[in-house]
Amino acid sequence: MLKVRHLEIFRAVVKAGSVSAAARLLYVSQPAVTKTLRMLEEEIGLTLFLRVKGRLVCTPEAESILPEIERLFGSVQSIAETAREIRQGQRGSIRVSTVSMLATTIVARAVGEFRKTHPYVEFDVRALPTRHVVEYVNNNQADFGILDVAAPSGTLEVEEFCSADLRCVMRAAHPLASRKTITPRLLDNEALATFGEDTLTGWRLREAFRAQGRPFTSVFVSNSTPVLCALVREADAVALVDPFALMSRSFPDLVSRRFSPSVPVQPRFLFAPGRPRSVIVDQFVSQLRKTAGEMAMG
Repeated sequence: MLKVRHLEIFRAVVKAGSVSAAARLLYVSQPAVTKTLRMLEEEIGLTLFLRVKGRLVCTPEAESILPEIERLFGSVQSIAETAREIRQGQRGSIRVSTVSMLATTIVARAVGEFRKTHPYVEFDVRALPTRHVVEYVNNNQADFGILDVAAPSGTLEVEEFCSADLRCVMRAAHPLASRKTITPRLLDNEALATFGEDTLTGWRLREAFRAQGRPFTSVFVSNSTPVLCALVREADAVALVDPFALMSRSFPDLVSRRFSPSVPVQPRFLFAPGRPRSVIVDQFVSQLRKTAGEMAMG
C-alpha cells in the first residue's frame, strides 16, 4: 500500500532538486529521505532518479507519474481547505424542517442574511405539516425543526426560539383600523378568520374569548397565516393570526392591531436527542434568533 508520506518526499525531492534540499524543506535527515525514496522505488517497481554528473535527475518513469502525484496532493489540499471551512462554519449543508408560515417568513429571511457571510453553505428547507416536521427530525432527514406548536413530549430536545402575540389583521379602510387595541367584544359582528381549534394557537384564542365571556364564531378557518391574510384582502374578513407573515411585509395593504387579551405564539427549535450539531447549524440557529428579533422590531 502506497503511503502519502512517501509520495510527499518524492515530490519534495523533485521540486527541491536534491536530497539535501528536500530534507531541509521537510525538516528531516538526508538519510531518511534517501531511505524513503528507496522504499518507494521498491513499492512501485520503478527507478525514480539517476545520478548524472553528480546531479539527481528524474527518470522518464518518474516524470510520467508526477502529474498523478500532483493531482493527489491537490485533492489532499482541497480536503484540508474544506475541513478548515467546515470547522470555521464557512462550508456545509443545513437541513431545516418547519411549517409553511415560518419557512416563508423568518427562515427565508434568515437564509438570505446567512448566505451573505456564508456563500458556500447549502440549504434544504422543507415546509411540512406539523407531524412531518417532527418525523423529519426524528429520522435524521433534518438537522433541526421549528414548530409554533407544542412538540410531543419526551421525543425531542426543545429550545425556545422566539415569542410574539397574535395580531388582529384587517384592511386599512376597515372601521376597526382606527383603534389601537382590538378586544373580543369588538369582533362580535365581524367575519372572523383564524386557526382551527385543533391547533394550540386556535385553542388558546378560543379560551381567551371564553374568559371574556364573548362568543367565538369563525367564518374562515385555515392552518396557514398567508391564507388567512389573503381572506382579509379578498373577503373583507378580520383575522387573528401570528405576526410572522406580517413581519415579511408580504401584505402591505393590510394593517394589524394589538389584540387583548394577549395570546402568545412561541415557535420552538426541535433537535434529535444525542445527535451532535455541526458548527454551521449552531451558527444558523443564532442567525434565526437574530433575524426574528430584527423582524419583530419592524
